[in-house]
Amino acid sequence: MYPVHFEADFQSEQNRATTFFRIILAIPWFIVAYVYEIVALFTVFFAWVAIVITGRYPEGLYKLNAGFVRYYVRTFAWIYLQTDEWPPFGISDDPNYPIRVNIGPPEEHQSRLKAFFRIILALPMLLLIYAISYVHLFLAVIRLADDRLPRLPAGGRQQRDDLLQQLLRAALRLPGVADRRCTRRSAKRKARAAAPTAAPPAPPVPPAL
Repeated sequence: MYPVHFEADFQSEQNRATTFFRIILAIPWFIVAYVYEIVALFTVFFAWVAIVITGRYPEGLYKLNAGFVRYYVRTFAWIYLQTDEWPPFGISDDPNYPIRVNIGPPEEHQSRLKAFFRIILALPMLLLIYAISYVHLFLAVIRLADDRLPRLPAGGRQQRDDLLQQLLRAALRLPGVADRRCTRRSAKRKARAAAPTAAPPAPPVPPAL
């Protein structure tokens, strides 16, 4: 099971005023996100150095960086109209908030080589996240029009929100896909190497004279 899980509660009705002015209302959250991003530049770098040298992710840095990821996902899910409830400014887990990001514990050991080349391995995923951001914007505009035009069919709202939830989940999980695939391949190679090899067949017994 993938160690990062995204959950969102569907809300069929939202406040039209806060929906229309959502990008303006989000300015305080953008400011806090900018501060968190500055701190994350250092914490991620320190974690990267620790993994490259020791092969382990320090638990304190792991929890801090996981909190930053949780804050970004909740904030941008709210900006993209996934929920109408104000997101918290903190980075701790809040099971009562409609947007929930559950991150598993750190792995006992990580590949130093993959950590060293992580930014190169992540390039395809970063390009895909860039493309997904435009789809998010398109769906947010559709939701704004839907909220302003109540006569539109309500059945499409659930499908639209399901698609937005899938895209948010993909954007959250993509940065770890390359590492997970490499880990799976490495595990398969280790399993094949650890499997007992069949003994060579015994030489034929020569016929008795």
